[in-house]
Amino acid sequence: MADKNPTSFTPRRRRPLAKAGLLVVAFFTLLLHPAPAFADEDLTALTVLKFFAGMASAAALHEGAHAVVAEVTDTSINWEAGNYNQPIAFTTGEMNTSRGFAVYSAGLIAQVATAEIILDVDRIDKNDAFVRGMMAWNIVNPILYALDYWVIRRSNKENDGTFQGDIEGVEHYSGEAAANTFAASMAAIAVFQGYRFLKTQDWAPDWVKSEKHTMTMAPCPSGGFVLAYEFRF
Repeated sequence: MADKNPTSFTPRRRRPLAKAGLLVVAFFTLLLHPAPAFADEDLTALTVLKFFAGMASAAALHEGAHAVVAEVTDTSINWEAGNYNQPIAFTTGEMNTSRGFAVYSAGLIAQVATAEIILDVDRIDKNDAFVRGMMAWNIVNPILYALDYWVIRRSNKENDGTFQGDIEGVEHYSGEAAANTFAASMAAIAVFQGYRFLKTQDWAPDWVKSEKHTMTMAPCPSGGFVLAYEFRF
């Protein structure tokens, strides 16, 4: 979460992807919260603790990525707790376009990169409670960020040249088209990763693991990604 001189704001026109996005978030939230995730093992205090520790670790990784990129780009950022509708947030001074995009996009990029590493490394136990917690946050959070930017407008806000929020920061430094592409890309990647992660879960229903259906993702020439779902009869 990031801010720069937050002020009052006027909500934007609601974007057409909002309703579909809310359904996607609801779907993954129902499938990834602790109860079904532990259906194949005892729901003990330890497993619940590990699950939420995984979520907290993913959130810390998001914020840590902002800090690392800020350090690499020699950008001064100030952290504040319990502000801007977030447990922790940061503010920055004005930057050039490339540096601003790098700092504000770092958190979500780190999340999708971490999720991809978890999915691709066979030695990582995909059914471990800690890993499930990390993946739950890595999948749901980018989708929520996109929805917040498009319609909810709780964490991402802008008014009279000031802004608050990671994707709003991307827009401030790179323009609205780039911000929309970035938000859609992060959400699409998260959905694709969520689908792949569900197929690895012991508790997932057989239809999820079936080879009769697949989801693929490909980049668009104009930017962003397109998701395709195929069901074979």
